[in-house]
Amino acid sequence: MVNTLPYLSFIPAHVMMSFAIIFFFLAKAVPFLKRLPASIVFFLVLIACFWLESLGSGSEAVFFEMIQVDSYSRLYNQILFIAIAVTILMMANSDELNKDNNWEIFGLLATVCLGMMLMTSATNLLMTVVAIELVSIPSYVLVALNRKLPASKEASLKYVLFGSFAAGIMVYGMSLIFGLTGTLKFSGIWKGLAEYSAAGNAIYFLAVLMTLSGMVFKIAAVPFHFWCPDAYQAAPTPITAFLSTAPKVAGLALLMRFFSYHVSLQTANLTLILSIIAMATMTLGNLAALKQTDIKRLLAYSSISHAGFLLMGIAVLNSAGRQAVFFYIPIYLLMNLGAFMAVIYLSRGDRFDITSYAGMIKKKPLVVIGLTVCLFSLAGLPPFAGFVGKFYLFKVVIEEGLILLAVVAAINSVISLFYYVGVIKVMVIDSEDRPSKDIQTGGFPVVFVTACIVPIVFLGVYWVPLLNWAEKAKLLF
Repeated sequence: MVNTLPYLSFIPAHVMMSFAIIFFFLAKAVPFLKRLPASIVFFLVLIACFWLESLGSGSEAVFFEMIQVDSYSRLYNQILFIAIAVTILMMANSDELNKDNNWEIFGLLATVCLGMMLMTSATNLLMTVVAIELVSIPSYVLVALNRKLPASKEASLKYVLFGSFAAGIMVYGMSLIFGLTGTLKFSGIWKGLAEYSAAGNAIYFLAVLMTLSGMVFKIAAVPFHFWCPDAYQAAPTPITAFLSTAPKVAGLALLMRFFSYHVSLQTANLTLILSIIAMATMTLGNLAALKQTDIKRLLAYSSISHAGFLLMGIAVLNSAGRQAVFFYIPIYLLMNLGAFMAVIYLSRGDRFDITSYAGMIKKKPLVVIGLTVCLFSLAGLPPFAGFVGKFYLFKVVIEEGLILLAVVAAINSVISLFYYVGVIKVMVIDSEDRPSKDIQTGGFPVVFVTACIVPIVFLGVYWVPLLNWAEKAKLLF
């Protein structure tokens, strides 16, 4: 008889899956459900799932040991719930989405959330494929839902093509790994690949690199980043904010769990692979951002560059690196979500060109100040939290002797400051050439941006609470 008791530890995922089905199939058919406000229902579901995760304890291997439910997955899931809840609030203050499709939109978000929960817990390559596709397929649809921009359909198609390409390469890489090791479990494949690592066999590197393709695709790292600028620019801004944060967090959690099982003699090779990807990602992202004139495309390339910075913590392949990544992730969410909320508030209709922000300091000073704080923090300037987050990433890299990686990251931090300051200069110094009617969107965006920048400033001065929280995100073997 199969013991089903451990499956109770995965109740939040069952709840999310149940409501995804309700949002998709039952809400439109049942009159009572149809009259309920979809956003409030989904918000309450997220609160319930957050509470259930907070009650969990211990570590359980479920579904034939393809999933590991532990403190690591629970903490990352709680971050994901917060990111989705914030996205719902942003959607309520944006007119880019058709409100008549709320139930279907939240059904897509619930499905993405379920996939991300599987990504944070997966310990098997088969479950990894299921989780990544469960996140990717609804995301393709979400990108196409911008009712103000017909180009969103084209961007969605590009996203589909790149996603399919990355998934195909990943699955082929997994088939190589299975052929070499005879297992799909993370703990088993690294032991099986160890002999190929010691011999320097080319198949080892090919299998690992191809398997990584689907994972780096989710965090928009080089070379699977090409979908990102078009998708971010064309998608509804709340969906752009969501894609730039939550799936990236889930992808990082999956990468860290995947590499945590590596055998020690593989460290040098894997560190080299991850360091190269990190340096290429942050460099390409920052250089491409320099010439952007659309704020959403600029933030897309900024997101790519930050994927490179976060990969620094993974490249060291130890618990200190994982802790540094977890420390930086909440800060990254605050900076990115605050910036995108400011973009929603400052943009005029469907105009997101940076020049349209000229003179905004006179019209909307509080939001401009908030966006300035977010951009300075993204650049890593003190006394903001972004500086502290990058400091810990640099610290773990330097302690492991990865000096070249640290130097490249430092140069990229300086480059990023240039284009962030360019946006601030337009808002604060430049004058508006052609006065236009100001768009009133209510006071909530001001409150939202303020709620983001207050902890950014506070954590830049006193970050001990966040550091203590990050220490809880440990993988237990």
